[in-house]
Amino acid sequence: MTLSITEIELYNGCEQGDRKAQMRVYDQYAGGMYHVALRIVKDSALAEDIMQESMITAFAKMAQWNREATFGCWLKKIVINNSLTHLKKAKKMPQVAYDDVAYDMEQQTDVQIDMEAAGMTAKKVLEVMKLLQDNYRQVLTLSLIEGMDNEEISEIMGVSNAMCRTTISRAKESLRNKMQLI
Repeated sequence: MTLSITEIELYNGCEQGDRKAQMRVYDQYAGGMYHVALRIVKDSALAEDIMQESMITAFAKMAQWNREATFGCWLKKIVINNSLTHLKKAKKMPQVAYDDVAYDMEQQTDVQIDMEAAGMTAKKVLEVMKLLQDNYRQVLTLSLIEGMDNEEISEIMGVSNAMCRTTISRAKESLRNKMQLI
């Protein structure tokens, strides 16, 4: 990633506490980060609070951003982590022991959802995702919408990679079943 001189000056200003620079960055990213939080927590006011807290955190920790990844990518991770942390604290995201859901992963086939062949629209899939259990909805949001891989999701959710694969597989199956009913 290569930053322009203007971007470097803007981010340096944010790091030094320049309120005008911070406001420009805030205006640029607030809408997108709000929607990331909203997809996870499903509450408009809470999503706005999480987005604002995440922006404050990002500005306070600008020196920790290595600038190898884009600022938006780094900020998105902060928003996702803050959203999931809030859900865990609110005990809305149940913690399930791996032993309770363990099964032989090698015998399971993870069939991808082919929305075009099934004649489904993205809007319909998003509506049906709202009907899923919270943990299924959250893991599918991170996987299918946010484009994260299993390692990133397992790290964020604090579960093993195998548990993450299991949850994604079961969430996709639940989504398929609900799509057939509609």
